[in-house]
Amino acid sequence: MEKIIKICKNILMIKKEKHNVYDTLSKGKEILQNAKIESFDIDARILLSYILGIEHHLFISNPKVEVPEKQYKEYIKLIKRRAKNEPIAQITGEKEFWCLPFKISKHTLIPRPDSETIIEAIKSEHKDKNKSYNIIDFGTGSGCLLLALLSEYKNAYGIGIDISNNALKIAKENAKKLSLENRGNFIKQDWKETKPNTEIQTKKFDIIISNPPYITKNEMKTLEKDVKKYEPKRALYGGNDGLNEYRNLSKTLYYWNILSPNGKIFLEMGKGQENDIKKIFEAFGFKFQKYFKDLNGIIRVIEFTK
Repeated sequence: MEKIIKICKNILMIKKEKHNVYDTLSKGKEILQNAKIESFDIDARILLSYILGIEHHLFISNPKVEVPEKQYKEYIKLIKRRAKNEPIAQITGEKEFWCLPFKISKHTLIPRPDSETIIEAIKSEHKDKNKSYNIIDFGTGSGCLLLALLSEYKNAYGIGIDISNNALKIAKENAKKLSLENRGNFIKQDWKETKPNTEIQTKKFDIIISNPPYITKNEMKTLEKDVKKYEPKRALYGGNDGLNEYRNLSKTLYYWNILSPNGKIFLEMGKGQENDIKKIFEAFGFKFQKYFKDLNGIIRVIEFTK
Protein backbone atom coordinates (compact mmCIF):
# COMPACT_ATOMS: atom_id res chain seq x y z
CA MET A 1 0.00 0.00 0.00
CA GLU A 2 2.82 2.38 0.94
CA LYS A 3 4.49 1.63 -2.38
CA ILE A 4 1.31 2.53 -4.29
CA ILE A 5 0.99 5.79 -2.34
CA LYS A 6 4.61 6.64 -3.11
CA ILE A 7 4.08 5.98 -6.84
CA CYS A 8 0.97 8.19 -6.83
CA LYS A 9 2.90 10.98 -5.12
CA ASN A 10 5.64 10.71 -7.75
CA ILE A 11 3.05 10.92 -10.53
CA LEU A 12 1.54 14.03 -8.96
CA MET A 13 4.99 15.58 -8.64
CA ILE A 14 5.67 14.91 -12.33
CA LYS A 15 2.37 16.53 -13.27
CA LYS A 16 3.28 19.56 -11.18
CA GLU A 17 6.80 19.81 -12.57
CA LYS A 18 7.71 23.42 -13.14
CA HIS A 19 10.07 24.99 -15.65
CA ASN A 20 12.17 28.04 -15.00
CA VAL A 21 13.86 30.24 -17.60
CA TYR A 22 17.24 28.53 -17.21
CA ASP A 23 15.87 25.00 -17.67
CA THR A 24 13.63 26.05 -20.57
CA LEU A 25 16.45 27.81 -22.41
CA SER A 26 18.81 24.90 -21.80
CA LYS A 27 16.27 22.47 -23.25
CA GLY A 28 15.81 24.66 -26.34
CA LYS A 29 19.56 24.89 -26.91
CA GLU A 30 19.95 21.14 -26.47
CA ILE A 31 17.31 20.31 -29.10
CA LEU A 32 18.77 22.78 -31.62
CA GLN A 33 22.35 21.72 -31.01
CA ASN A 34 21.42 18.06 -31.50
CA ALA A 35 19.76 19.08 -34.79
CA LYS A 36 23.07 20.71 -35.83
CA ILE A 37 21.65 24.23 -35.95
CA GLU A 38 24.80 26.38 -35.83
CA SER A 39 23.02 29.38 -34.33
CA PHE A 40 21.41 27.22 -31.61
CA ASP A 41 22.28 29.63 -28.79
CA ILE A 42 20.86 32.86 -30.19
CA ASP A 43 17.93 31.06 -31.85
CA ALA A 44 16.88 29.51 -28.54
CA ARG A 45 17.03 32.95 -26.90
CA ILE A 46 15.09 34.68 -29.68
CA LEU A 47 12.28 32.13 -29.57
CA LEU A 48 12.03 32.27 -25.78
CA SER A 49 11.93 36.05 -25.96
CA TYR A 50 9.15 35.77 -28.54
CA ILE A 51 7.12 33.32 -26.43
CA LEU A 52 7.51 35.29 -23.20
CA GLY A 53 7.05 38.65 -24.90
CA ILE A 54 10.06 40.23 -23.19
CA GLU A 55 13.57 41.26 -24.18
CA HIS A 56 16.45 38.76 -23.94
CA HIS A 57 18.31 40.55 -21.14
CA LEU A 58 15.25 40.55 -18.87
CA PHE A 59 14.86 36.78 -18.71
CA ILE A 60 18.60 36.06 -18.88
CA SER A 61 19.11 38.16 -15.75
CA ASN A 62 16.27 36.28 -14.01
CA PRO A 63 17.02 32.60 -14.78
CA LYS A 64 14.90 31.20 -11.93
CA VAL A 65 11.68 32.89 -13.03
CA GLU A 66 9.00 30.29 -13.75
CA VAL A 67 7.85 29.67 -17.32
CA PRO A 68 4.15 28.68 -17.35
CA GLU A 69 3.46 25.18 -18.67
CA LYS A 70 1.45 26.48 -21.64
CA GLN A 71 4.26 28.78 -22.75
CA TYR A 72 6.84 26.05 -22.18
CA LYS A 73 4.97 23.69 -24.51
CA GLU A 74 4.57 26.44 -27.14
CA TYR A 75 8.28 27.16 -26.88
CA ILE A 76 9.27 23.54 -27.43
CA LYS A 77 6.96 23.38 -30.47
CA LEU A 78 8.71 26.39 -32.00
CA ILE A 79 12.12 24.97 -31.14
CA LYS A 80 11.22 21.75 -32.98
CA ARG A 81 10.19 23.78 -36.03
CA ARG A 82 13.56 25.55 -35.98
CA ALA A 83 15.25 22.17 -35.59
CA LYS A 84 13.83 21.32 -39.03
CA ASN A 85 15.62 24.40 -40.45
CA GLU A 86 12.54 26.61 -40.64
CA PRO A 87 13.82 30.23 -40.49
CA ILE A 88 13.32 32.14 -37.26
CA ALA A 89 11.60 34.97 -39.15
CA GLN A 90 8.97 32.63 -40.56
CA ILE A 91 8.38 31.07 -37.15
CA THR A 92 7.81 34.45 -35.52
CA GLY A 93 6.24 35.95 -38.67
CA GLU A 94 8.32 39.10 -38.39
CA LYS A 95 11.69 40.48 -39.47
CA GLU A 96 13.30 43.85 -38.87
CA PHE A 97 14.50 45.81 -41.88
CA TRP A 98 15.83 49.37 -41.85
CA CYS A 99 14.94 49.46 -38.14
CA LEU A 100 11.29 48.82 -39.02
CA PRO A 101 9.24 45.71 -38.12
CA PHE A 102 7.92 43.83 -41.15
CA LYS A 103 5.45 41.00 -41.21
CA ILE A 104 6.59 38.17 -43.48
CA SER A 105 5.26 34.78 -44.56
CA LYS A 106 6.21 31.76 -46.65
CA HIS A 107 5.06 33.78 -49.67
CA THR A 108 7.66 36.54 -49.21
CA LEU A 109 11.42 36.66 -49.07
CA ILE A 110 12.88 37.33 -45.65
CA PRO A 111 14.37 40.86 -45.74
CA ARG A 112 18.15 40.80 -45.47
CA PRO A 113 20.73 43.43 -44.46
CA ASP A 114 22.30 43.26 -47.96
CA SER A 115 19.11 44.76 -49.40
CA GLU A 116 19.52 47.85 -47.24
CA THR A 117 22.25 48.79 -49.71
CA ILE A 118 19.49 49.97 -52.08
CA ILE A 119 18.15 52.34 -49.42
CA GLU A 120 21.65 53.67 -48.71
CA ALA A 121 22.30 54.12 -52.44
CA ILE A 122 19.10 56.10 -52.97
CA LYS A 123 19.75 58.28 -49.94
CA SER A 124 23.19 59.13 -51.28
CA GLU A 125 21.74 60.11 -54.67
CA HIS A 126 18.57 61.84 -53.43
CA LYS A 127 19.57 64.01 -50.50
CA ASP A 128 16.45 66.20 -50.47
CA LYS A 129 14.07 64.24 -48.26
CA ASN A 130 11.24 66.73 -48.73
CA LYS A 131 10.78 66.20 -52.48
CA SER A 132 7.65 64.50 -53.75
CA TYR A 133 9.26 61.54 -55.46
CA ASN A 134 7.26 58.92 -57.31
CA ILE A 135 8.71 55.49 -56.55
CA ILE A 136 7.92 52.08 -58.00
CA ASP A 137 9.13 48.73 -56.68
CA PHE A 138 9.17 45.73 -59.06
CA GLY A 139 8.61 42.46 -57.17
CA THR A 140 7.76 44.15 -53.87
CA GLY A 141 7.24 41.02 -51.75
CA SER A 142 6.74 42.15 -48.15
CA GLY A 143 7.01 45.76 -49.31
CA CYS A 144 10.12 46.31 -47.17
CA LEU A 145 12.13 48.28 -49.76
CA LEU A 146 9.32 50.60 -50.81
CA LEU A 147 8.02 51.19 -47.29
CA ALA A 148 11.52 51.84 -45.94
CA LEU A 149 11.93 54.53 -48.61
CA LEU A 150 8.55 56.07 -47.84
CA SER A 151 9.57 56.24 -44.19
CA GLU A 152 12.64 58.26 -45.25
CA TYR A 153 10.97 60.49 -47.84
CA LYS A 154 7.89 61.87 -46.10
CA ASN A 155 6.35 63.44 -49.23
CA ALA A 156 7.03 60.53 -51.59
CA TYR A 157 4.40 58.27 -53.11
CA GLY A 158 5.07 54.67 -54.03
CA ILE A 159 3.65 51.71 -55.93
CA GLY A 160 4.73 48.17 -55.25
CA ILE A 161 3.94 45.49 -57.83
CA ASP A 162 4.03 41.73 -57.46
CA ILE A 163 2.54 38.72 -59.20
CA SER A 164 1.64 37.04 -55.90
CA ASN A 165 -1.66 37.92 -54.24
CA ASN A 166 -0.37 36.46 -50.97
CA ALA A 167 2.71 38.68 -51.04
CA LEU A 168 0.60 41.75 -51.84
CA LYS A 169 -1.62 41.00 -48.86
CA ILE A 170 1.42 41.00 -46.56
CA ALA A 171 2.74 44.23 -48.13
CA LYS A 172 -0.58 45.98 -47.55
CA GLU A 173 -0.64 44.82 -43.94
CA ASN A 174 2.88 46.19 -43.46
CA ALA A 175 1.90 49.53 -44.99
CA LYS A 176 -1.01 49.80 -42.58
CA LYS A 177 1.12 48.72 -39.64
CA LEU A 178 3.63 51.47 -40.42
CA SER A 179 0.89 54.06 -41.12
CA LEU A 180 2.06 54.38 -44.73
CA GLU A 181 -1.05 53.04 -46.50
CA ASN A 182 -1.99 56.52 -47.74
CA ARG A 183 1.32 56.92 -49.58
CA GLY A 184 1.85 53.38 -50.77
CA ASN A 185 -0.28 51.32 -53.13
CA PHE A 186 0.27 47.67 -53.94
CA ILE A 187 -0.89 46.27 -57.27
CA LYS A 188 -0.93 42.82 -58.85
CA GLN A 189 1.13 43.10 -62.02
CA ASP A 190 3.34 40.78 -64.04
CA TRP A 191 6.23 42.90 -65.30
CA LYS A 192 6.48 40.72 -68.39
CA GLU A 193 3.10 42.00 -69.59
CA THR A 194 3.03 44.36 -72.58
CA LYS A 195 1.09 47.09 -70.79
CA PRO A 196 1.13 48.15 -67.14
CA ASN A 197 -1.78 48.87 -64.82
CA THR A 198 -3.52 52.18 -65.62
CA GLU A 199 -2.18 53.88 -62.49
CA ILE A 200 1.37 52.98 -63.49
CA GLN A 201 0.82 53.93 -67.12
CA THR A 202 -0.29 57.47 -66.23
CA LYS A 203 2.77 58.23 -64.08
CA LYS A 204 6.47 58.89 -64.49
CA PHE A 205 8.70 57.58 -61.74
CA ASP A 206 11.71 59.35 -60.26
CA ILE A 207 12.98 56.21 -58.53
CA ILE A 208 12.60 52.66 -59.83
CA ILE A 209 13.80 49.84 -57.59
CA SER A 210 13.87 46.08 -57.74
CA ASN A 211 15.41 43.09 -56.04
CA PRO A 212 14.76 40.50 -58.77
CA PRO A 213 15.36 36.74 -58.41
CA TYR A 214 19.06 36.28 -59.22
CA ILE A 215 20.08 32.84 -57.91
CA THR A 216 21.57 30.65 -60.66
CA LYS A 217 20.68 27.03 -61.34
CA ASN A 218 23.92 25.80 -59.77
CA GLU A 219 23.56 28.09 -56.75
CA MET A 220 20.05 26.77 -56.09
CA LYS A 221 21.57 23.33 -55.45
CA THR A 222 23.84 24.66 -52.72
CA LEU A 223 21.44 27.04 -50.95
CA GLU A 224 21.14 26.69 -47.20
CA LYS A 225 18.29 24.40 -46.14
CA ASP A 226 16.30 27.15 -44.44
CA VAL A 227 16.33 29.20 -47.67
CA LYS A 228 15.85 26.39 -50.18
CA LYS A 229 13.01 24.67 -48.34
CA TYR A 230 11.10 27.57 -46.80
CA GLU A 231 11.47 30.67 -48.98
CA PRO A 232 9.52 31.14 -52.26
CA LYS A 233 11.46 29.74 -55.21
CA ARG A 234 9.79 32.26 -57.52
CA ALA A 235 11.53 35.07 -55.61
CA LEU A 236 14.92 33.33 -55.67
CA TYR A 237 15.51 31.51 -58.95
CA GLY A 238 16.70 33.66 -61.83
CA GLY A 239 17.23 30.99 -64.48
CA ASN A 240 20.39 29.15 -65.51
CA ASP A 241 22.61 32.21 -65.19
CA GLY A 242 20.45 34.09 -62.70
CA LEU A 243 19.79 36.93 -65.16
CA ASN A 244 16.38 36.05 -66.66
CA GLU A 245 14.45 38.68 -64.74
CA TYR A 246 16.99 41.41 -65.50
CA ARG A 247 16.43 40.71 -69.19
CA ASN A 248 12.67 40.89 -68.68
CA LEU A 249 12.87 44.02 -66.54
CA SER A 250 15.14 45.93 -68.93
CA LYS A 251 12.76 45.21 -71.79
CA THR A 252 9.72 46.16 -69.70
CA LEU A 253 11.19 49.47 -68.54
CA TYR A 254 12.08 50.33 -72.13
CA TYR A 255 8.61 49.65 -73.53
CA TRP A 256 6.60 50.91 -70.57
CA ASN A 257 8.59 54.16 -70.66
CA ILE A 258 7.76 55.11 -67.07
CA LEU A 259 11.12 56.54 -65.96
CA SER A 260 11.02 60.32 -65.54
CA PRO A 261 13.58 62.40 -67.53
CA ASN A 262 15.89 62.66 -64.52
CA GLY A 263 14.78 59.41 -62.95
CA LYS A 264 17.09 56.69 -61.67
CA ILE A 265 16.92 52.90 -61.53
CA PHE A 266 18.43 50.97 -58.61
CA LEU A 267 18.72 47.19 -58.83
CA GLU A 268 20.00 44.66 -56.34
CA MET A 269 22.09 41.81 -57.73
CA GLY A 270 24.16 38.78 -56.84
CA LYS A 271 27.93 38.64 -56.47
CA GLY A 272 29.76 38.98 -59.78
CA GLN A 273 26.68 39.80 -61.90
CA GLU A 274 27.38 43.51 -62.37
CA ASN A 275 29.03 43.38 -65.80
CA ASP A 276 26.33 41.20 -67.34
CA ILE A 277 23.51 43.34 -65.93
CA LYS A 278 25.27 46.48 -67.15
CA LYS A 279 25.34 45.07 -70.70
CA ILE A 280 21.70 43.92 -70.53
CA PHE A 281 20.40 47.38 -69.61
CA GLU A 282 22.73 49.28 -71.89
CA ALA A 283 21.38 47.23 -74.80
CA PHE A 284 18.00 48.89 -74.15
CA GLY A 285 19.45 52.39 -74.01
CA PHE A 286 19.83 52.82 -70.27
CA LYS A 287 22.96 54.57 -69.07
CA PHE A 288 25.09 53.01 -66.35
CA GLN A 289 25.91 55.39 -63.50
CA LYS A 290 27.62 53.57 -60.65
CA TYR A 291 27.85 50.54 -58.38
CA PHE A 292 27.22 50.41 -54.63
CA LYS A 293 28.86 47.90 -52.28
CA ASP A 294 27.27 46.18 -49.30
CA LEU A 295 28.85 45.96 -45.84
CA ASN A 296 30.94 42.97 -46.97
CA GLY A 297 32.47 44.98 -49.81
CA ILE A 298 30.50 43.08 -52.48
CA ILE A 299 28.98 45.06 -55.34
CA ARG A 300 25.29 44.72 -54.51
CA VAL A 301 23.44 47.55 -56.30
CA ILE A 302 23.69 49.03 -59.78
CA GLU A 303 22.30 52.40 -60.87
CA PHE A 304 21.03 53.42 -64.32
CA THR A 305 19.48 56.51 -65.85
CA LYS A 306 17.89 57.16 -69.26
